[in-house]
Amino acid sequence: MVQAPDYGHETTSEAMSYYVWLEAMNGNFTGNFAGVTTAWNTIEQYMIPTAADQPLTGYNASKPATYAGEWEEPSGYPGPLETSVPVGSDPISGELPGAMYGMHWIIDVDNWYGF
Repeated sequence: MVQAPDYGHETTSEAMSYYVWLEAMNGNFTGNFAGVTTAWNTIEQYMIPTAADQPLTGYNASKPATYAGEWEEPSGYPGPLETSVPVGSDPISGELPGAMYGMHWIIDVDNWYGF
């Protein structure tokens, strides 16, 4: 599979998701879904940070954001942050870490850049 990011030294979560989709389509046509397992295991190995690499201690669900208004024209952006406007709380923050993966968006697949 050929992808756009940086001539092959990087890959993205979108490319890895597409890999799973390709394997699922192959399984649909051939009846052999083993490739889906391989693709998913590849995502889990390389794209899903460990708990140590994605600590969730800095997020306060009772104050999830600061309000910024919307503007009719692009010239209005970036808009001012309005800390006096109440934004409520995040009602699903407790469930998300246990139900969803936080994937890396981009990775250096062969350590070309050293990160």
